[in-house]
Amino acid sequence: MRIKSVITLSLFCATLNLRAGSPAINLPASPPDKSGYNLFNPTPEAQMRDFDTDRPDKTNSPYTLDAGHLQFESDLLSFTHNNDSGIHSENWMVGNADFRIGLTNWADLQFLIPFYQFNHETGAANTRGIGDLTVGLKTNFWGNDGGDTAGGLGLYVKTPTASHSLGNGKVEGSAEFFFGANLPAGFGVGVNNGVGIVAKDEGGYRADIINSISFYHKIAGPVSTYLEFFSSVPTQNSRDWVGTVDVGLTVMIGKNVQFDTGLNIGVTHAADDLQTFVGVSVRY
Repeated sequence: MRIKSVITLSLFCATLNLRAGSPAINLPASPPDKSGYNLFNPTPEAQMRDFDTDRPDKTNSPYTLDAGHLQFESDLLSFTHNNDSGIHSENWMVGNADFRIGLTNWADLQFLIPFYQFNHETGAANTRGIGDLTVGLKTNFWGNDGGDTAGGLGLYVKTPTASHSLGNGKVEGSAEFFFGANLPAGFGVGVNNGVGIVAKDEGGYRADIINSISFYHKIAGPVSTYLEFFSSVPTQNSRDWVGTVDVGLTVMIGKNVQFDTGLNIGVTHAADDLQTFVGVSVRY
């Protein structure tokens, strides 16, 4: 009986020593519950996710803006050039802006509008003014606040608000699925798949199949780069598909400001030959 008591006491002391001397096990922290935040009850700064934008590439992110916060994303200046069968066209755009408003932890509302455009085409009168307003709703399905993948959906409606001769005067729209993933060696990828409803010149509408894939990687410090392929394929055989290869750089300034620059190169006949731009994004 005495031996049994000594063994029991020894085991108890050993357990105490293990608890006192063993390092703590670091379990993965679960994401905070942010479901109660909304437009009128903003997400606290300490719980906001990392800064994320839809620009400068054409592949939109699956992440939404934190509830109750605002984000401004815009071209400061954009220039597009195209030469089609001897007809030269140039487009200058200032303030091609996207205003984003965080509605809930999983949805944000977007207002996209080109504030000023100037178009010049061989043999035609110059046109200038404001562009069409597009209203969008982005929702996130998973991965907003953690994980190696994320997915979401974007719904967009373009309204005919452009100045005379700058728009086609038609309501158009699109629906796209957004996917993002972290890859090995610090790379990331974004993929968009969807359909656009576009007005036809002869009347009625057609569907365009929209696909893009963008790879991005941090170069050093706040500087990152991306390489993208974008495609828009009309379901009408009489129309050509649009394909571009796009490259660019982004530079973070602090936690809530990003500058960017990029070059989009047309690789199909229907695409613009060249587009270059500089832009900025700011979160409030």
